[in-house]
Amino acid sequence: MNGASSDAVLLHFPCLTPVLAGAPVAGVLFLDPGVAEAGAPGRLRPQGLPLGGEELAGILREFERLRRETKNPKDLALLAGAAGGHFYSETSFALREELSDLQHPERVAARRAKAAQLALCLACAIEQSLADLAGSGELDARFSQGLAESLGIETGLDDDDDALALSAALSAAAAMPGPDAFADEFRPPWRQLLPPFWAIAPAGAGLFIDAAEITAGLVDAGIDLTEPTPGQLAAWFPDGPPDSPLLTATVTGWRLVGKTRPDPEAPWLDTPRPVVVVNP
Repeated sequence: MNGASSDAVLLHFPCLTPVLAGAPVAGVLFLDPGVAEAGAPGRLRPQGLPLGGEELAGILREFERLRRETKNPKDLALLAGAAGGHFYSETSFALREELSDLQHPERVAARRAKAAQLALCLACAIEQSLADLAGSGELDARFSQGLAESLGIETGLDDDDDALALSAALSAAAAMPGPDAFADEFRPPWRQLLPPFWAIAPAGAGLFIDAAEITAGLVDAGIDLTEPTPGQLAAWFPDGPPDSPLLTATVTGWRLVGKTRPDPEAPWLDTPRPVVVVNP
């Protein structure tokens, strides 16, 4: 299910678009499942994606319509979480797919590849929705509301004391969080996003992770993270590594998501990949 091999390439994870990434890391690319302009800088579109041309363009137009009509990105995330790659879960379409799988098992891999690509396209749509919410000020309003609730302040009421308390709390926060701070709230969980990412990413590509909670999860799973060698750093970062301390491991996908054995429903996760994490 992988595209063409790419030697010594690192891909941001779980971010798929620059809109939710922090400071850019030279040499680290974003995995493009087919949503970006061809040849867009900083993006890597694998060769041999199962969906392309007018078929993919039609799907992306529908995703864009859904994105613009859906005020809460969580609703899009529900689609991305459809089990087994059935994006019409619990409908007659899903039943037809399951029946087709039984009658034509050779089609299962192709369907799973398409489902993986669609899951990543939806994730890109969610990230763009978060960026749009940030641009409209909606995320700032959500942050203020959440802060008020944590302080026991009722917003929307004409209470000078509450207004002053909320203003002081916002000032103490120094700055409103960016859209990346809301990603975990709206985007599918990283363990759900990783299998389609692993399926679509080129065979030689590794993952670059700067989310502390993911690193902590890898440590808890017993994955042996070590300092990268000078040779590895030179291959991954030709222009020089970032200033942050890095750790690395080469692991299978099923191990990375916390499973204790291979998943027969996701054989592509058997392929090991290098993972580079920022040591918090």
